[in-house]
Amino acid sequence: MFFSRGKNKVQDPYTIRDTYLFYIEDIGNNELYYIDYKLYRDIVCDFYKSMAEGILTRNISFKLPFNLGSLKVRKKKIALERLGILGVDWKKTVATGKYIYYLNEHSRGYKYFFYWEKRNRIVKNLFFYRFVLTRENKRYLAKLIKSGKYDYFEM
Repeated sequence: MFFSRGKNKVQDPYTIRDTYLFYIEDIGNNELYYIDYKLYRDIVCDFYKSMAEGILTRNISFKLPFNLGSLKVRKKKIALERLGILGVDWKKTVATGKYIYYLNEHSRGYKYFFYWEKRNRIVKNLFFYRFVLTRENKRYLAKLIKSGKYDYFEM
């Protein structure tokens, strides 16, 4: 489905409810493994929270199952010769009359981002898949970086 929301936007994502339906279909009539949706959701949410906590606070590289690659936080030095890719500080731009860019001085000139390393994988057409973080995890990463206590691997 395409709703004309722009390039690189998630058009039809799977949710926890969808994965629960796959799980129920997979176990079939085996009552030993049956759990209700609420318990399934709690287990999955706790797992995702602990995974994000490990990646963000302990700087681990989380290896995905079935050789799908790994998730980690990376940092990259801002290339000052390519200012056009940086965000514009519109308040200062309007005041001075020329473009003023955010140079990430609070993080010593580095950009931080979540990275899905897909090099060592055996799955074909993995480039069709995208890893999209929740706003909560992005904000938590920003908070950790601004505290100055955490540092990540450079790209």
